[in-house]
Amino acid sequence: MNIKPILFAALRVVLYAIPVAISALIIKSDAGVIVDGMKFSESSSTEWMQEIYLLLTSMVFIAAGIVSKKHKAISYLMGGGALVALIREWDAYFDQIYHGAWLPFAVVILLITIVLVYKKRDQLLENLEDFFNTPAFGTFIAGFLCVFVFSRLFGTKKVWRAVFEVGQLEPMQRWVKNAVEEGSELFGYTLLFIAAIEFFVFVKRKVKNKIAE
Repeated sequence: MNIKPILFAALRVVLYAIPVAISALIIKSDAGVIVDGMKFSESSSTEWMQEIYLLLTSMVFIAAGIVSKKHKAISYLMGGGALVALIREWDAYFDQIYHGAWLPFAVVILLITIVLVYKKRDQLLENLEDFFNTPAFGTFIAGFLCVFVFSRLFGTKKVWRAVFEVGQLEPMQRWVKNAVEEGSELFGYTLLFIAAIEFFVFVKRKVKNKIAE
């Protein structure tokens, strides 16, 4: 019996538990911090960690394209997509220029991403097939749905007005809503980061195996 795959799987669980635990501890820390009269504000550690994970996700996907020139299309696609999401998360800072100032910056990154992917369009279908057949894809989908579907729907005021049976949320009730919404987002971004690492490891192995041949 080959025990190496089991040990490798166990190691992955332990290693991936680290960013998950960090996310949970940051949420716990923010629960006791009031900034600008509220908890889990745009300048909270939870928000900052979301942005750090997005930046790391982009960097790891781009690194996968550097390691394997045959995976540049998906590298640009995923890395650029994460950067667009990062700019959207920075909307509070861009709003200091003018309301909605994040949009043109995001559009520029999006257009650059589209151009780069188009230049490597001959790789795209094969890259996507590779991605769809890795553990990274399942983790990526879970993270994506957690951030862009679950947290958005679960964080609506209507849900929390029903939970507290009130017509208008009081400050402390809004803090609970913010904690759940931002915490769900952070966990989703953690999963996206893990997915990026999974794909990087897959690409590195593929390159290594090809060299070995």
